[in-house]
Amino acid sequence: MRHHRDAPDRSPSGLRDRKGFALITVIWGLGLLTLLGATVIVGARYRARSAQVDGSMLATAAAAESAVNFAIASILSSAPNTSFPRRCRMPGGEQADIVIEQEVGKIDLNAASQPILERFFSTLAQDKTRGGRIAQNIVNFRKPPQGKDAGNQTTASDNRTTQTNAANDAKSSSFSSILELDQIDGMSPTLLRSAMRHTTTLSGRPEPVPEAMTPALRLLMGLELGRTDLRRPALPGHFTVRADVRANDGSLYIREALVSFGASSTRSYTIREWRRGDIVDGSIDALMAREPVQACIKF
Repeated sequence: MRHHRDAPDRSPSGLRDRKGFALITVIWGLGLLTLLGATVIVGARYRARSAQVDGSMLATAAAAESAVNFAIASILSSAPNTSFPRRCRMPGGEQADIVIEQEVGKIDLNAASQPILERFFSTLAQDKTRGGRIAQNIVNFRKPPQGKDAGNQTTASDNRTTQTNAANDAKSSSFSSILELDQIDGMSPTLLRSAMRHTTTLSGRPEPVPEAMTPALRLLMGLELGRTDLRRPALPGHFTVRADVRANDGSLYIREALVSFGASSTRSYTIREWRRGDIVDGSIDALMAREPVQACIKF
């Protein structure tokens, strides 16, 4: 006996079922394609927006560095009416707030007395015990290592070696940059960022010069705020040049440069460090609020 497979259901109801299934499949396929297309479009828009933001930030960063270089050139020039703080507009339309800070008006990590360090870090950390511990750790950090030259003083050659080693040890035991504050026990990242604005390694003074201190540091040290006047930096000296640059689209970039003027006989200035600055409450807003924003560079 021969076996036959079941014949397909060709009744009207069977045809309707197959057509309905096919229709549902097509609808699901179209929905999936629409979803994939929307995902691609959204992804492309996001990437385009991200590239636009990155491009704007790079342009703002370049404008901030240009503002720092403009400030250095202005300090070196003999043009009149070159004073800071200064608010002006860069060639690309960005607004630049430029401030010059004297290093002699800051806390010197290598030379500041322990009471000055304690007062500064206790106020900054809002904790007297922690501030005293940080101050002691800074003093310990900058002390020359002891006992490293024992047993090396037998000949003139050995004496010269000992003196060289002692000089190198003393040099390595001091702060070469304020960034080395992160090696101090008790220094958190937040406290480090706050302290960097007010510290230096170049003044060589046991306490900062009051007239050169920023209003923020004067407030931290318990001094009267005094006045912030427009002034031209007196050379030679060590200065931090800070440029807060805001683009038309609202992007902000802060650039700082530690600059020494007259420190070398072969160079008029030397840039010791480039830094990315943090947003702070500056005094330039109150000082420059009524001043018209003029072009930084006049062609």
